[in-house]
This record gives sequence, C-alpha cells and structure tokens, in this order.
Amino acid sequence: MVNQEGVDAMSVAEQKRWFIAATSIFVVLMIIAGCWDLQISRHFIDYNSIFGTLFQTLGEFPVYMVLVLSGEIAMAYGLRNRVNGLFSGSLVIGGFALSIWQLQKYLSEIESYSLAIQDNVHRHRPIGLANSDSSEAGLNLVITYAILIFTYIVVTLLLQYWLYHKTAQQIKQLLIVSVFASLTVLLAYEANIALKQAWGRVRPYELNTTQSDFTAWYQINGPNGHLSFPSGHSMAATLMIVFAWFTTGKWHRYIWGFGIGYAVLMYVSRVRIGAHFMSDTVFSGFLTFLIIYIIWELYKTVIASSNQLE
Repeated sequence: MVNQEGVDAMSVAEQKRWFIAATSIFVVLMIIAGCWDLQISRHFIDYNSIFGTLFQTLGEFPVYMVLVLSGEIAMAYGLRNRVNGLFSGSLVIGGFALSIWQLQKYLSEIESYSLAIQDNVHRHRPIGLANSDSSEAGLNLVITYAILIFTYIVVTLLLQYWLYHKTAQQIKQLLIVSVFASLTVLLAYEANIALKQAWGRVRPYELNTTQSDFTAWYQINGPNGHLSFPSGHSMAATLMIVFAWFTTGKWHRYIWGFGIGYAVLMYVSRVRIGAHFMSDTVFSGFLTFLIIYIIWELYKTVIASSNQLE
C-alpha cells in the first residue's frame, strides 16, 4: 500500500536509467546464453544440490501467496463494509475461495516435490531430479486436507490480525492494490505458460545422452511436451517484488530489495539443479519484471486520476 509520496518517489528519468541498465544486462546475458548455454549447464549442474532442491521445493510461494493475501484482504474489506450485503458477502466468499484454493495449490506443489525427493533417495538417485511438469504422487487425502486446514487457519489468523490494525481507508486502498497485484500474477503466469508451450525447449535433465536435442533459446520448436523456456520458478520468484506494493516507507524499499535478491537466487538455483538453462531464467525474470513495471505504472496512473477527480 503506497501513499502518494511513495508513488512519486522515483522520477521518470530515474526509471529510464534503471530500465536501460536492466535491459543492457539482460541483452548481454542472453547473448552469452545464446553462445554457451549448454556449456554453462554442463559445468554448473549438481543434481544433489541442497540449495537447488530447497528452492525447487519451496521457492514458488510468491505466485500463490500474492493471491492468498489478496483473498484475505477481500475478506477483511467485506467483513468491515456491510452497507451492501450482496457485495460484501460476495467479497468474503470469493476471498475465502481464492485464498484457500491458492494455498492448496502451493501445498500440493510442496507435497509433489517432497515425495519426489523421498523417491529419489529410495532409488539412490540424485535428490534434485524432480519433474517440474507433472507428478502423480500424493499423500493420503485425510492428511492432505488436515495440513491444508491447519495451515489456512494459521495464515488467516496472522493476516487478519495484521489487517485488523488497518483503518477503513487503508483496507480500501489495500483492496485496490490486491486487484492490480492479482492481475500481475495472472498475466505473468499466462505469458509464461504460453511461451513454454510455444518454445517446446528440452530441459537440461531431459537431454539425451549425446545432447543432440539441445536447442538455443532463440529457436522456437512448437508444442512438443517440453517446457524449459522460460522458467516458471523464476517467474514465481520475481513476483516476490509485488509484496512491496502492500507496504509503505522503509518496508516498501526492504521488500523490494529482498524480492530482487530472492529472484536472483532462484535463477541461479534453477540452473544449478539442472531444471533450466541460464537463458530460461534470465528471460523469465526480465519478462516478469516488465509485467510488474507495467501494472505498477498503471496502478499509479489510476490512483493519480482518482485523486484528481476528488
């Protein structure tokens, strides 16, 4: 949640300088990847990497938790504003459905990767060899739903306690922010999936023994079941930045900086564990940053316009 002072903190000139710097780094890295993507992976991959396995198993939470937070904010707003019972009731029900659904999806992902690790250990294979595209393993339904309910109660109590101390105006502004944050997640996710299917790039751990099926990042192969380019985990990690939108002052800057650091660690981890080539992560990160920037500027424009109308 950003006030007008925070909205205007970075001038257009500063934005241009940051964009030019980021674009320059992106272009250089993509050129390097275009020449040595396969060689970089060969020398950097470690399927037994604890670092890579940890980020693979737990690291995608921003893409889900932004929506969980948005759902909780909708519930809080609906419970406080009961003038229009139909609208407030819809917000409460819809917010509940969104938050528990996205939490369930995240826990399901953790479960899938955790069971894959357990299976790898049992079969004496590297722990990081987990298929990112599909999984059939699962826990007992009773255990699964018990974990979901317990986790949802804890998350809801924490978030609603935080929201309880916000004023009615702050909750309203947070609700607006959550709409734009949810749109950002949706666009980033859909763009990532569409490009994955169009590119059809083989992942490092899917390469055949001669590695003859390797393709450069700029080669579009079409839908073929392979989903390496761009990286979904990198997209999800970059969305950590969006949490800064819900804060002000020093927390806004801290979370923004932490989000960038977290994203970079994820990019490195995906190459380390052999799930992606360097170009998969770099492209995904830049594209997601661009989407975040566009929606953030759209949000600021809407806020500025509404202030003028008042």
